[in-house]
Amino acid sequence: MTHRFRNVLAVVATAAWLSTPAIAQQAPQGHTHDDEVHHRDMLTRGAQAMDFDQMRTVHHFLLYEDGGAIDVAVKEASDHARLHAVREHLQQIAGLFKAGDFGKPALTHAQQVPGTTDMTRLRDRITYQYEETPLGGRVRIVTLDAEALAAVHAFLHFQIADHQTDDSGTVQHPSPPGRAMNGMRHGMMMHGGPDSAATARMGEIHELFANHDRMTRTVTNLPDGIRTVTESDDPQVAQLITDHVASSRKQVDTGIDPGLPIESPALREIYAHYDKIVTKVEATEKGVVVVQTSTDPQVVAALQQHAAEVTEFISDGMAAMHKAMMKNGGMMQRPPAPR
Repeated sequence: MTHRFRNVLAVVATAAWLSTPAIAQQAPQGHTHDDEVHHRDMLTRGAQAMDFDQMRTVHHFLLYEDGGAIDVAVKEASDHARLHAVREHLQQIAGLFKAGDFGKPALTHAQQVPGTTDMTRLRDRITYQYEETPLGGRVRIVTLDAEALAAVHAFLHFQIADHQTDDSGTVQHPSPPGRAMNGMRHGMMMHGGPDSAATARMGEIHELFANHDRMTRTVTNLPDGIRTVTESDDPQVAQLITDHVASSRKQVDTGIDPGLPIESPALREIYAHYDKIVTKVEATEKGVVVVQTSTDPQVVAALQQHAAEVTEFISDGMAAMHKAMMKNGGMMQRPPAPR
């Protein structure tokens, strides 16, 4: 679903917003008779592949700097059966694409869809996450790999043209997240594959990086630690911050180092000496205040160094994420043996 859909407050407003693109998708301008026949046949095949009538729904294909999204919404909020079918289809699509299975797009378009060969080959470098929206759902596609990104964009460009959605096809900044992303599985991670906790953490962190310009952060170095305030005026991003702090605290409090590809020596030091750190978290209306202290000067230094690193992440976003990954060779780090 588009960002505008997320702001819809009434069914009447939604129906009015849908009217123009719906007409555009039914009667595209500037197409030949053969184009119209091809499009009609595609809709017929699509109904078979998707188990719902595309003429009663609105499709959008969006290109983002880190991938893109497939959005489908019903035209009428009262169309509960079709709404259920749309959501079931998109959840299924997310699982099939993750496995490298693009049979449904091939059936719909009566051909192998551009980009899907590489998306299958590079499937471990792409994550697909289903999100429910008020009138349908979306499949968010994310990758940090340049080759996979090109394939995803080729796939989405083709969908825009063949579905005749009138989407611009321009690459945009990612829209605000729903909740935490499913795990990232970057192709440069170690071949054995990260565990589910690590991949889930990378998905969560990726969303924070993608929305860095919607966050503010202040850090105060204390004699025995740090005090940080991280907030956002966007409620969804504020929730993401809160969720991230909660999961981070749980890992630090138990000394579980997930071996993330952006870990610095300071963060690994924090995991190694978790039992010497006292953490206090206070929620604010827009985020959280975190105070971490220690009686060990070495741990205090690590806390302050990592706080500075997080501030750089929020300032520079994805560029800082890639920089950190390259320092680690772009790989998941093997957690050190317990001390």
